[in-house]
Formats: sequence, C-alpha cells, structure tokens
Amino acid sequence: MTKCPNKEVFESLSSTFDRLEEAAWFIRLMEENYHSADKFRWSLSSFLRSLKETMQLLTMELQKDKTTSSLVNQKKAELSSDPLIKYLYKQRDIVVHKSMLKPASTGSVGFTRGRGMKLGIGLPINPLSDSEEAVKKYIYFAAKDEDFLGILYKEDDGSGEYTCVERQWRLSEFPDIELTQLAATAWEKIAQALFDVAGTMGAKLVKPTFDLGNPNEVFFEIYKPEWIKEQFDYFKHKISQIESKS
Repeated sequence: MTKCPNKEVFESLSSTFDRLEEAAWFIRLMEENYHSADKFRWSLSSFLRSLKETMQLLTMELQKDKTTSSLVNQKKAELSSDPLIKYLYKQRDIVVHKSMLKPASTGSVGFTRGRGMKLGIGLPINPLSDSEEAVKKYIYFAAKDEDFLGILYKEDDGSGEYTCVERQWRLSEFPDIELTQLAATAWEKIAQALFDVAGTMGAKLVKPTFDLGNPNEVFFEIYKPEWIKEQFDYFKHKISQIESKS
C-alpha cells in the first residue's frame, strides 16, 4: 500500500499545523468581533500568542531530526528579521509578560446603502469602547442640537439607507495598513515557513493564503432605524430632564 507523504508529514507535525489553524481562527474572531472592543483585542492577543507558538512547536516536533532542524532554525531567523513578524512577536511578549494591547482605533459615523459610506463624519474611537458608543455620541449631540448631517435614520423609509459606523483598527508601527490585513499577512508568512519545512519532508502543498471577509461587512456596523429612534428619544428625554432642573 502506497503511503501518503502529506498524511505522514501532517501527523509528525500535527501540533504545529493545529496551532497555525488556531492562529487563523483568531483572525476570524477578530473579524466577527470587529465592533466589540474587548472581544476584538482579546482575539488579537490570542492570535499573537498562537502565531509565535507555531514556530516554537515546529522546533519541538523536529528537535530529534538534525537535518530538518537546521532548516527550521534558518526559517526562524528569517522570520525574526522580518519587520512585521519581529514587531508582532514583540507585541506578543508585551501582552504575555507586561500589559494589555491597545491598538489605535478610528472611525466615522454616517449612513450607508450597504456598500461603503455615503456621507459621514470622522472621529477617533476609544480602543476600549465598542463602535456603538461612537454612534450614541452623535445621537446625543443630535438630540441636544440637530442632526446636521442628516444621517440618523429613525424610520425605514424604503430607501435602503441606514445609519452606520465604519471602523478600522491599526498598530502604531504600521499606521497605513488595517490590522486584520496585517494579521493575515503575518499568518501567511508563518504558514509559508512551515510549508517550506514540510516540503523538504516530502509534503506537496500549495502556497498558503488567508482570505479575509468582505470589508463592507467587517468594517461597517449598521443600526436598525428602531434602535436609532429609541436612542434618540432616550437622549432627548434625558436632556429635557436636565434642562428642566437648571
């Protein structure tokens, strides 16, 4: 019976491949929780840990194979000199040994027809706050004064236009690249190093790629008109109470 080289290699490196998949799963969690600040940051921290542990596990699983171990050390050296991987490894060490990670967070409150923002106003969003807090802040000012941008849709008028928040997370060292894109790029670099090693062991693998979700779904949080009206009425009532006491 012919042995499958891919299966043999996978079995010998099962923990490493498992940790690589774990890192990918945490990127998915970052996307799913993009507008929930704590869950996003916790997923990022977990991604950083599993990313670094992938090559550590590879070293452990091949420690008795001197020939392949030399290639692993070479790949680890290459990764450690890569600006992105080097920076993410450092952030992982900070998260594990020193403090929580607070990436930069910016956004806009506006309206959308389901594809991109049609009109909005930019504002920083506290990395410890959910996206919902940004739209609530605008609703408060609109209730106190006016919706000067005309972006609060309190009724479903059939236009397909809805109030939304567009948010993006970034790291200070790479301010021009959105964070999940950075994570996906880093994952591909680590995966390629693992695949290169697996290739020398006889595995036949294709180039690893990580496909991120639709930006119109990930970066945007859309709010139902009923919720917008509920929040507007709530703030209007609060403001009225305060003014009546003054």
